[in-house]
Amino acid sequence: MTAATTRAARREPLDGHVGQTDFRHTAACRGVDPELFFPAAESGPGYEARVRIAKAVCAGCPVRAECLAWALSALPDGIAGGMTAEERRTERGRRARAHRRTTSTSASKGESAPAATGAPSQVSHNNALDRTPVMEGPRS
Repeated sequence: MTAATTRAARREPLDGHVGQTDFRHTAACRGVDPELFFPAAESGPGYEARVRIAKAVCAGCPVRAECLAWALSALPDGIAGGMTAEERRTERGRRARAHRRTTSTSASKGESAPAATGAPSQVSHNNALDRTPVMEGPRS
């Protein structure tokens, strides 16, 4: 029995996901030969056949969304969450671009700028301090 299988059997948390129950104990792929999800070939008819079979297993999985979220953040190889490693790389890039667009749109609208909230910016605050006269002598 592998460490992953042992963890799943005991329902331990996922590595790096403290406090989260291991979703794999209810996964559709539990009990399926793991080699199916990690094909030796990277292309060709044998690879494509294994990908189709693995994706069919994923399609009926009750924890597919959790598996995909985990695979996007932690699994560099294999088929998980209904996606190949290449598809996950593409999805990570798509999500990163969408996040950058959302962030840049928010910034262009002034949503994250201090002046938009009425608060002075750090630059204007520092400039005001530079112009403040310094009084020398005893304090009262």
